[in-house]
Amino acid sequence: MQDHRNSEQNCTPLPPYDIDDPILSLIGDTSMVKYPDELSGDLWVKLEKENPTGSMKDRIALGMILEMRASGELSDDDLVVEASSGNTAGGVALVANRLGLDNTITTPETTSGQKMGYVEAFGSELVTCPDVDSSEPGHYRSTAERIADERDGVFLNQYHNQLNPQVHEKWTGPELWNQTEDLTHVVCPMGTGGTLSGIGKYVKEQDDSVEIIGVDAERSNISTSFYDEEPVDYDTKIEGLGKGSETPTMWFDYIDCVVSVGDDTAISWTKKAARDQGLLIGPSAGAALSVAHSIAETDEDTTVVLIACDGGEQYFDLLTDS
Repeated sequence: MQDHRNSEQNCTPLPPYDIDDPILSLIGDTSMVKYPDELSGDLWVKLEKENPTGSMKDRIALGMILEMRASGELSDDDLVVEASSGNTAGGVALVANRLGLDNTITTPETTSGQKMGYVEAFGSELVTCPDVDSSEPGHYRSTAERIADERDGVFLNQYHNQLNPQVHEKWTGPELWNQTEDLTHVVCPMGTGGTLSGIGKYVKEQDDSVEIIGVDAERSNISTSFYDEEPVDYDTKIEGLGKGSETPTMWFDYIDCVVSVGDDTAISWTKKAARDQGLLIGPSAGAALSVAHSIAETDEDTTVVLIACDGGEQYFDLLTDS
């Protein structure tokens, strides 16, 4: 895959931050590999599992903290607090570790042990919370907000912080654009929506004809919000996919459509990628693969990029029959 059309664009420094730390400098610049299946069009997979803690959430962890330090919202003496049901926890713990920041992560008790393990391994404080509705005071996001208030900390709040999509607009979008030629579609799973929103805004500003496609869980309210439909009871076993309601980090103006995918389909395509193609991706990426594959399979004039937000290495309980 060649660099994109504009030589001036190719000179844009990536990443957009001055990073002199040897570990944090590993974040970003992830590979784009061609999906090894015979298809009419081209399907490329951006492997965000190459980031240090195995997901694209390392990007927003670093970007939000650096941007907030630069603006004065966060000082070196502040406690950094974040709420995460999965990958953001490890990313924030890593960045806090390398920058010497005190850090507390709140997470629901249903979060996988491997993802919680990053937090403890990097020396951050981990607070596990009951898996209750977001309206309950014991919910992990409410708990993070309370801890930040009580301990005079700074709550990053990936679910509301506009830096979440802005980091991807500034970083992941240009990176993806530089890696592709004749791009027609970007397909990405949605949780907070920040990744697709930021990428979508940047890509649309380069070429408005590129279709930006979000992938939601079947029983989730990203798609119902997007299409102005009646909400459903949020229920999915796919980590990082879907939300109970729309969040401010979802920039729908830059998204063309949202496709809902059932849990069984997501898991089936995750297994298919591993067993048939030797590609380990997470189940949210498996959901997105079912959509991206269908596009590339039926149209020879397509160049589809799938954002694989994390790898299958964290989900062997789903990938194996044992």
